[in-house]
Amino acid sequence: MAGELIPILIVLGFFLMIAFVTRTLSDNRVRRELLQTNADAATIENLFLRSRSENPDNSLKWGIVSVSIGISLVLIELLKLSADEPMAYGLVFIFGGGGLLVFYAIKMLRGTEGI
Repeated sequence: MAGELIPILIVLGFFLMIAFVTRTLSDNRVRRELLQTNADAATIENLFLRSRSENPDNSLKWGIVSVSIGISLVLIELLKLSADEPMAYGLVFIFGGGGLLVFYAIKMLRGTEGI
């Protein structure tokens, strides 16, 4: 089982690294352009200095997704599915997507912007 996870983790790590580098480069480019155009301090603070952890919607989203994926893993165990079966992967993706849809529904019911 551990031998099967290593290639998956390597590929996942590679894509996460690409995403991190891309985000860092684009953030730096935006900062440079804001400094060149003499943007006001409030704009810069709203874009970069405010911590992303201050956003409670982000915590809500990932909490719902984590719980829904946990429920799918419990169902996989109860249904006695093995890791090799496509049904196990399908359950994880269905419940993960369902968690994101529940978050979207909560955001729309609350009437807030900025998903």
